[in-house]
Amino acid sequence: VGFGDTLHLSLATKSDDDEFSCNMAGVPTDSSNLVLRALELMRQKTDRKDVFFNADLVKRVPAQAGLGGGSANAATAMWGANELM
Repeated sequence: VGFGDTLHLSLATKSDDDEFSCNMAGVPTDSSNLVLRALELMRQKTDRKDVFFNADLVKRVPAQAGLGGGSANAATAMWGANELM
């Protein structure tokens, strides 16, 4: 497949919460989103309750299409969080 989602992830320097945005309508931007859930899990497992992220998801894989986009985005968020922590 010659396309995929892109996750831009950075440390939030002036926030005490994660910030998430997505270009595709219908993608949840609340705590039910797998990217945000993955970031929260990283905080729990590393005991780093003071680290928060800005995440901007550029979706190209159709949402809810069964192509694993959400799971891949969550895995990418965990990898990125690990690198930034």
